[in-house]
Amino acid sequence: MIIYKYSLFEDLRWGYKTLLNLKWLKKKKLKIFYPNPFKMIYLWFNVPSFNKQLMRIEGGDIYCYWIHSGTWGSYRPPNNIYICPWQIEKTGGFERLLRHEITHLRYYDMTKNMTHEERENFINKSTE
Repeated sequence: MIIYKYSLFEDLRWGYKTLLNLKWLKKKKLKIFYPNPFKMIYLWFNVPSFNKQLMRIEGGDIYCYWIHSGTWGSYRPPNNIYICPWQIEKTGGFERLLRHEITHLRYYDMTKNMTHEERENFINKSTE
């Protein structure tokens, strides 16, 4: 099951990671949502809600955290996903983004030594 959460700690941590990795994110030409206290407060009080049964997950629970900054989606093994909901329709929608990040978790051991580009190509082919 996917468990959706908002955590102020995770949101602040992700804002810090965004600033820390800004050079790398820009080099990869990823869409970046910069830390913004107003967006963080907005998200805190307006947590997106999606159907919790959107996808069935085998192998345990996955925690999906809402974050206000970073890229649209990210993951941290073994079972954490981070979703930034701003302009999410540009990714193909929430469900597509969620499937993409879950696939990253599923194939993490196989892809962890790949470059970012190789990993994204592999994951994109696996979710088609």
